[in-house]
Amino acid sequence: MSKYLTSKTLFALTMAGAVTVAPSISADAAGNEYKLSLDARYDSGVQNADGGTTEIVAYNKHNHSTYVVNGETKKVEAVSLNYNAENALSLKPFLSIDIADLLKTVDANFQYGDLTSIAVHPTQNVIAASVQAEGYNDYGYAVFLTGEGKLLSAVKVEAQPDNIAFSPDGTKALTSNEGEPREGYGANIVDPQGSISVIALQKSFENLQAETINFEAFDSAEKRAQLVADGVILKKDTKPSVDLEPEYTVVSEDSKFAYVAMQENNAIAKIDLTSNEVVSIKGLGFKDHSVKGNEIDLRKDDQAKLQNEDVFGIYMPDGIATYSVNGKNYIVTANEGDGREWGEEDTENFHLNEAEKEIDGNEIVFYDTTDYDGFQEGKDYIFGGRSFSIIDADTMEIVFDSGSDFERITAELYPETFNSSNDKVKLDNRSGKKGPEPEDVKIGKIGDEVFAFIGLERIGGVMMYNITNPTKAKFVDYLNMRDFSEDIAGDVSPEGLSFVTGDNPQLIVGHEVSGTVSVLNLLAKDQPVEEKPEGKPTSTQFKDIQKHWAKDAIMQVTAAELFNGVTDTTFAPNKSFTRAQAAVVLNRMMGGAEASKLAAFKDVKKNAYYANAISWATEKGIMTANNASTFAPNKSITREDFAVAIYNYLLQTGETFEKGTATYKDDAKISKQAKQAIYALQAEGLMVGSNDKFNPQKALSRAEAATVLAQLIK
Repeated sequence: MSKYLTSKTLFALTMAGAVTVAPSISADAAGNEYKLSLDARYDSGVQNADGGTTEIVAYNKHNHSTYVVNGETKKVEAVSLNYNAENALSLKPFLSIDIADLLKTVDANFQYGDLTSIAVHPTQNVIAASVQAEGYNDYGYAVFLTGEGKLLSAVKVEAQPDNIAFSPDGTKALTSNEGEPREGYGANIVDPQGSISVIALQKSFENLQAETINFEAFDSAEKRAQLVADGVILKKDTKPSVDLEPEYTVVSEDSKFAYVAMQENNAIAKIDLTSNEVVSIKGLGFKDHSVKGNEIDLRKDDQAKLQNEDVFGIYMPDGIATYSVNGKNYIVTANEGDGREWGEEDTENFHLNEAEKEIDGNEIVFYDTTDYDGFQEGKDYIFGGRSFSIIDADTMEIVFDSGSDFERITAELYPETFNSSNDKVKLDNRSGKKGPEPEDVKIGKIGDEVFAFIGLERIGGVMMYNITNPTKAKFVDYLNMRDFSEDIAGDVSPEGLSFVTGDNPQLIVGHEVSGTVSVLNLLAKDQPVEEKPEGKPTSTQFKDIQKHWAKDAIMQVTAAELFNGVTDTTFAPNKSFTRAQAAVVLNRMMGGAEASKLAAFKDVKKNAYYANAISWATEKGIMTANNASTFAPNKSITREDFAVAIYNYLLQTGETFEKGTATYKDDAKISKQAKQAIYALQAEGLMVGSNDKFNPQKALSRAEAATVLAQLIK
């Protein structure tokens, strides 16, 4: 066996190093295949462990650019998406807008505090930004500008505008004015009202005025009691108009209704935009983690272990979105959770509604219900749902929840860095407090299919689900471009998302800790890597492997011309390796051997670059077909199937192996026919597992493939 190795170095294929992949490529009825992959990146050069850098992004179709809120520079930056392979990973802004300076020209007395959100008008090249004042109780602004940064109008709104949105028909703009008691609670301290500002728009965007919608109609004892009965969480002895805190607003596709997330209140308000009146405010209820499918890792015991717990999660959505199916409106929520911590610590005005308890030696953060209405006695509650939900907008009934998916998927893919925080790479760091923390959700339509994209603020990455059928949403893919070799490296802490429509649909992701913005492709395509590479790459050619754990192996296999990058400057180490790619590379290692005849697979065209390789691999028994008539060339190859292919390839070259012995904890998950191959490769140090597990059904990444193949090069 050693004659194939340049050394006896052990390349352990750990999932902790891999930036991930989905189990397989998903396809719709029309044959479109979906998979998240990195296409471009903008790096602001500013990191902040506390967040607040490149937070919010908004796509402008009028100039094919993304506008970015940079909390550090307090500016809006515009980045063109008209890039090429050479500059795709080093995008630069073409415009920087100083909102604070612009506001000085219209209101010299305004004390600028924070730039919180941006949105793009649906039909005009106009952007809008929400700006908070330095004083927590002071009015804020909705600022309207051209796509080139020219100020059109600045409209006063109520305290602490946290989000701004346009109606789909372009006739209104709305700000969610949070009104948090940031100075704490006390006799001489003002808790500003939460409200919604509705701005009727004109084509010229001049002389605009805001109409304020508050919640005073719910302040009577009877109305307040009804809110609590409907599951709305309210601070005891506090008026709803003061305690309700609008976090995020979206508008229905027909522009008739606005839906307002009130995160701390675990509720959503529905507003009739014809009359500008609040129709209803409904609580979202609680998630029972003792129920099958709602397993959770609640214990900081240095292991990824999901189990049912006798606790209830409070959904508390941050970002929300809305879409319509057959004329019926649905709301999609990212169930982050949020505590209330106001005022200066160690003062009489300080307030914190978190209660940390030690259970079985584990520190767990619970909701301190002492000062709040809306809970049941004798039950324990935790912040957030660690999921996303789809809600019937008429009844506010949850018709779908992703349950334990987010933690289950990240646990399988990242067992050594599972539930890390966004400023610290440490296993289980966030298990006792909100887990992966779903932050934002955006919806995009590709053909006839509708998808939800959810950013996970803590461990990082974006989840993709097909939500065409609201009651039967399906997981499609997960991509995490974080580099876990450092606390803050790669793309860390997705805060805002934006969907790019068109023939080449994309997703823009703003990361508030790493200060980066990534542009993701959504449609799977044949990867040009499999065309015969021309010339050997240099050690600095691929910009996305410089700090990657598999860099040396990647350079070896590309220098040997086994395969190349997906572009001249991008290797995409964390994309999955497909079945066709495995066949092609093994065929190249055999000198490009010709099959005796082309196999008659329905999904393998005779002129496809992989046709001969697949025919050869199946003819020689190195790989097996998907079924009698298909090979599934674009499907991700699993670790188990790749191990079998490598083993069979080596047998073809005359290698012999001693019988391996079972040492993996997940041995029962390895198919009977694959065990000999997997344990033989383990014994030779060619392909091993992580944390005493082999993870046989996990999709293999391109980097993982490279670490094995590099050892077979003489």
